[in-house]
Amino acid sequence: MGIPESRRIDISHFVLEHQHAGIKELANHLNVSEETIRRDLNILHSQGNVVKVHGGAVAPNTPGHGTFERRSVLQSEEKRRIALAARKLFTTGQSLMIDAGSTTHILSEVMSPCGPFTVITNSLRVARNFWQVGKGHTVVMLGGNLLLDTEETLGEIALQQLKQFSVDHAILTISGITEAGQIMRYRIDEVMIARAMIERAKNVTIVADHSKIFRPALMTICDLSQVTHLVTDREPPAQFAKLLADCGTTVVVAA
Repeated sequence: MGIPESRRIDISHFVLEHQHAGIKELANHLNVSEETIRRDLNILHSQGNVVKVHGGAVAPNTPGHGTFERRSVLQSEEKRRIALAARKLFTTGQSLMIDAGSTTHILSEVMSPCGPFTVITNSLRVARNFWQVGKGHTVVMLGGNLLLDTEETLGEIALQQLKQFSVDHAILTISGITEAGQIMRYRIDEVMIARAMIERAKNVTIVADHSKIFRPALMTICDLSQVTHLVTDREPPAQFAKLLADCGTTVVVAA
């Protein structure tokens, strides 16, 4: 993948996460000229990945194609490879907490024919995938406030219910990892769910494609030293590989 393609993926992620972004904001974020951003937005608009508006772009939240669906399309091949690699980390009979995200959704698709597992999740999509296959999984769907776009439950009810469990693994999706090793997401309520899952799990697995590496977001979930495994789709750059080793995090690179 060339630099322009990689940059456009970053632009798409940024707009989808924030729902809108200005040209100057994107230029500063990516350290390129505003003219470069304008050209990239023209291409992304023609592809349907963003909607151009005066001074920037917004997420293409047309009916049936909301933010979650658009995120699912981005890096979809890489996410499936990550899911297949991550599946090998978990064994029959284990208990899993799985949060809501496009990568964990794909992971639930490839893991549901295996097991059985005990699955505690705030994602309707994840719960549905494990429940429908009839493999004897125990599925616990957390209550709380339902966010329709991502089909996830959030808020105090979900947080209180998580405190009742202790599990073998927490499996989490993220928005980015900083150069200092901070694991990050944009929404505060999703950050709180992830933190609660980490507190109740013996092991923590992050599933994240290469575009999330050294990409900051709004709020910190945890430090990389709290992560047992990072499953990604490319060999990490040298600087990040050293950080992983220093933090004691095992990296799994999908084939």
